[in-house]
Amino acid sequence: MKRKYATAAIFAVAAIGFTYVSPYVAMYRLSMAAKSVRLSTLAERADLPTVRASVQRQLLAAGETSDADELKEMLDTIVSPPGLTTLILHGKLGADGERHDFRMAYHSWDYVVLRRAGAGKSATSFLLQRHGVWDWRLVDLSLPAELL
Repeated sequence: MKRKYATAAIFAVAAIGFTYVSPYVAMYRLSMAAKSVRLSTLAERADLPTVRASVQRQLLAAGETSDADELKEMLDTIVSPPGLTTLILHGKLGADGERHDFRMAYHSWDYVVLRRAGAGKSATSFLLQRHGVWDWRLVDLSLPAELL
């Protein structure tokens, strides 16, 4: 009987642990999809139309674009595999030039924000939304003022 409880406890701890780690795994998969430079692979890990709309809102709010063609070009550059790869790598680099890990903050059970450890608002933040139990998709990113 003790063996059954011990086995159940081990599985429960493993499930809770993987639930906690799953956003980090999703961010790693997203970065690998972005580095593969295949838009179809990236589209599986990110809701690109939603991310594009978010970046468009931020660019318009910052007053960075003067015409529609320039805005479209900027969006095509940012919301692309190379653009997202650059943002992910930029999000990990600190002012000291060293690479830092992402830190996670749950907004709710379904939303988590990943940002470079100790960066505050000065780094790109990535909002992931839960899809299923352990799967996450990028639905928003916040660009720091230095990139706008």
